[in-house]
Amino acid sequence: MTQREKEIEGRILDRLKDGPAGLEIHNSTSDAESLAALPGQHRPSVIQDSSAWNLDQNFMLDVIGNMIPDIVLRSPLSGQNRIYIEVKDTEPLGYGIEDSQIARYFLHLLATTTRGPKESSDIRRAVLLCAPAAWFKVKGNAETWNHFLTCFSGVASAFDITLGELHANSI
Repeated sequence: MTQREKEIEGRILDRLKDGPAGLEIHNSTSDAESLAALPGQHRPSVIQDSSAWNLDQNFMLDVIGNMIPDIVLRSPLSGQNRIYIEVKDTEPLGYGIEDSQIARYFLHLLATTTRGPKESSDIRRAVLLCAPAAWFKVKGNAETWNHFLTCFSGVASAFDITLGELHANSI
């Protein structure tokens, strides 16, 4: 975690307090155009860089191990972690292309949460990657991110999980 990434996290948290409408989701795999579309009327608990995010630390050890997403939004209704936000500035995603950090977070979210009925009032689920817009154009970053989207967009759509980008330079 770099100092710049901590600053980006701080800006996201400030926007969440002020109302997430301005946090636009780019390349969204769902109809959610901003972070405000996901929580509905609920005010989620915010967990930042804390192992407290993982409600069962013995589950999915091969996938998650000791990983900690930068920001997790937990539902006050279900008590489930509903939104994972990973922040990058210049660093690439951890691990490889097939088993990237973001893929691991997606698999964890899918396995530890429930979709609920379409008309459910719980917070919608999402895995979001926040980085400067230019980060997504760097060859290695673009390759890993686009591979993730190609492999998991269909599954995410089937289970009503939004995948998308938050561009740090517009936060």
